[in-house]
Amino acid sequence: MNIVKWIRKNNRKIMVFVVIFSMISFVVGSYGIKIIVSIFGGDNPLLGQYDNQKVKAQDFLKAQNELLVLQMLMADRLLMSQQAGLSGPLMVNLLFRNSQVTGDLPVQLKQAAQQGQLPISVEQIESYFNERRERPEVLWILLKAETYRAGFVIPTESARLTLQAIVPQMTNKQLDYASLMSQVVRRTNLPEEQILRTFADLMSVMGYAGNVLNNQAVTISQIRAQVARNQERIDAEYARIPADEFIDPNAQPAEADLQKQFDAYKAFAPNIFTPEDPFGFGYKLPKRVQIEYLIVPLDEVKKNIEKPTAEAVENYYTTNISQFRSQIPSDPNNPDSTKITKTRPFSEVEREIMAQLEEQKLQTLASQIFLEAKELTEKGFESVNFEEATPEQLQTAAGDYQTAADQLRQKYKVPVFVGKTGLLGPEQFYQRSILNRLSMQQRQGYLPLGELAFAATVNKPERQRIGIPTVRVWENMGPFEGGFFVQEQSKFKRIMALARVVDIKEPQVPDDMNLTYDTSGIRIFEEQPKEDTTFSLKDQVKQDLLTLKAMDRAQAAAEELAQLAKDQGWEKAVQTYNEKYAAKNAGLAVKLDKIAQQQRISPADMNAIKQFIADNPGRGIGLKVQVTNGMLTNRLYELLPEDAKSTGPMQQVLQFEPQASFYVVKEVVREPATIQDFLDNKAMTALQLNMENNAELALTHFGPDNILKRMDYKAEEQQGPIERQQQLPPPVQDAF
Repeated sequence: MNIVKWIRKNNRKIMVFVVIFSMISFVVGSYGIKIIVSIFGGDNPLLGQYDNQKVKAQDFLKAQNELLVLQMLMADRLLMSQQAGLSGPLMVNLLFRNSQVTGDLPVQLKQAAQQGQLPISVEQIESYFNERRERPEVLWILLKAETYRAGFVIPTESARLTLQAIVPQMTNKQLDYASLMSQVVRRTNLPEEQILRTFADLMSVMGYAGNVLNNQAVTISQIRAQVARNQERIDAEYARIPADEFIDPNAQPAEADLQKQFDAYKAFAPNIFTPEDPFGFGYKLPKRVQIEYLIVPLDEVKKNIEKPTAEAVENYYTTNISQFRSQIPSDPNNPDSTKITKTRPFSEVEREIMAQLEEQKLQTLASQIFLEAKELTEKGFESVNFEEATPEQLQTAAGDYQTAADQLRQKYKVPVFVGKTGLLGPEQFYQRSILNRLSMQQRQGYLPLGELAFAATVNKPERQRIGIPTVRVWENMGPFEGGFFVQEQSKFKRIMALARVVDIKEPQVPDDMNLTYDTSGIRIFEEQPKEDTTFSLKDQVKQDLLTLKAMDRAQAAAEELAQLAKDQGWEKAVQTYNEKYAAKNAGLAVKLDKIAQQQRISPADMNAIKQFIADNPGRGIGLKVQVTNGMLTNRLYELLPEDAKSTGPMQQVLQFEPQASFYVVKEVVREPATIQDFLDNKAMTALQLNMENNAELALTHFGPDNILKRMDYKAEEQQGPIERQQQLPPPVQDAF
């Protein structure tokens, strides 16, 4: 028969075969296709061996079907919902790599580690995900075998009870156990008991892993000790005497003394309190960036939009009437009474709708302006390989902000301002009145300009900041929204801005202290508050040296106050001290202050805060106060005699370098954790301790290389024909 005629006659059958073969190829991949072909060819080839056991083609397909069944049972969602540690997410990564619930798991875990939410490092997470990837079917076979070998088997009935409990919770009561199970049975043609056995195997694997990871068991004694530390509270009463108030403004330190001070701390980062630098002086220069900006005042854009018509406002009200309806109790005095629907009248919401429609028009026009601004300043990038280009090539390709501003100003009849900041470190950046408010919407939150600016790099970054887009010099960022508050007008002035980093100075140890540079921010409005815009390293060294010398005078004053309190009592002592010192300088006046119910920060939390500050140089600024307060609480706690609840009345002089101050302490009282504190916090404390103990171990236990090694798995390179095994269960037709 002619081959062409045969194809024409059987074209429908051929198309059906091609479609089915394509679908099977998509589900099982080329590796699975080879296995299926070999089975239908009469073989059941050997794929690998472990612990004197053989993994054959039918075992592989059986494992593949079981993993699809588990996804139908929402096992991937269940594992991702676990809050205690890494076991669930890591298991999803091993077995359900195409699951929609994982998102970008490596990025999520690294971001959690950077923010101190996981007691492991970013490097450990990267090392885990850099391990070679083994087939999920092979890992599932090995994990099940390991669990059975240990004798850890969850009964089928436990799997049934678990599913009955969790299915309504995970589907917001859209499904119950019976409905879900009937769907899986219908799709797979498998009996319910076999489906439950598969889910019970997953529970067994996770239960066994939990036992392994919890071999470093958290004891009751550990929990008690942790709760006792974290929940005990400190009350203290004291008078603070800061050294700054004793600085002689006319003093001129000798050049040799300034040089000595600079040399002693030039290699230290500022505000990092260590035994070597207890005051946190530090003259190492942080990363600094210079920003070029293009700004449009939104109030001026608003003048160019047409006011919504009365008809448009009424139409919006009618179309979106549900927005103005709410359910309230029929009886105002009984919150549980029958609910009735209340609709806000048009007259009440007319102005609200008008403002909303105006804002929509404003945002539309502003977005159009900045879309055009980006087009004007990014044309040159079309001919550049952005990732590989040098900074000089990027600068040449970048469009001129001033030229773009002139065109936008002429076309849209709105003011457009262009300028550059000085070189700004993180603290200086967040002290600038406009820069510190600029942010852009990102997913469900807002990304500050400062986060992007300090993540920027001169060359292609070797490692991206987690959760922060990669930015290079001369690359547009934004548009951002922000503004500043005009005190005299009691009005917030709104702006929208495009920005780019045009210069980056990486952290460096300065060669000498005779260093000055401009630190100005955005200066375009007359109403802006005045700011100091010049940084002088020598002036900073001088100020620190004067503060250090003033510590001697502050200590003498503190010891004098302590002696007065001992001789006259605290109330009279404060009065006598202030009569002597505050008569000429009100800043020298002291008073008794208190801290109440202050909890100590654990070393783990303190390290997490410090790590966050290091990884987030902008947003971490405010946390430095928390660090110093935590250090002060610990220093006050150290004044307590061992196991004592109070120091009793005292006149103790305490030097506290992070604040360059002396504290004259009247009393410290410790309120131990109570039994109720233990009962309220034992579960969470156990969870935290367990996470600290097993997070690193989880990466090892669920590491593909480790699984293969501990099960002594060896893949078979040459597949030969062997006797056929038992019949496969019917294959799963579709996964969802």
